[in-house]
Amino acid sequence: MNEELRAYLGLEAKVAAAFNFFINGMLSALIYHKADLVPADTLSLAIDIVLTSLLMFILTAFFGMASLKRTKTLGILEPGSQMIQRLSRLFRHPVLFGTLMGMASAAVLFAVIAPSFGLLGIKTLPFDIYIFLKTIGCALLGSVVTLLSLNVGLRRVR
Repeated sequence: MNEELRAYLGLEAKVAAAFNFFINGMLSALIYHKADLVPADTLSLAIDIVLTSLLMFILTAFFGMASLKRTKTLGILEPGSQMIQRLSRLFRHPVLFGTLMGMASAAVLFAVIAPSFGLLGIKTLPFDIYIFLKTIGCALLGSVVTLLSLNVGLRRVR
């Protein structure tokens, strides 16, 4: 991968991080705007993580595909490993890619976050701490999702 592609991916990741930071923060603030405490039990975490992951992956797949087509960089790199080839083929169907990758991401995030909250006995979070964690987490997840999506989109499909 040349310097120009690295710069392109870096810029897209930064834009996605900023976009997800503000949009997810605003949506969360709108949902819980009158609450002092935000539920953080197992069911609430599962719903929050699944919805966030699905929306993020599906929307990123559509925006990533549009960006790659606009810059004429779709499929310009060698296919890579078997897993990257499969993901690259799947990326050509944004809703399917977003749904499968979003659910996989949600499962991994839930497997890490829910037991941590359970061990610490956290059932609710103060509104400001929830918004802080949500915005930072969404910014990081958004940049990773964008890098993954664009990377598999840059790969040629065999």
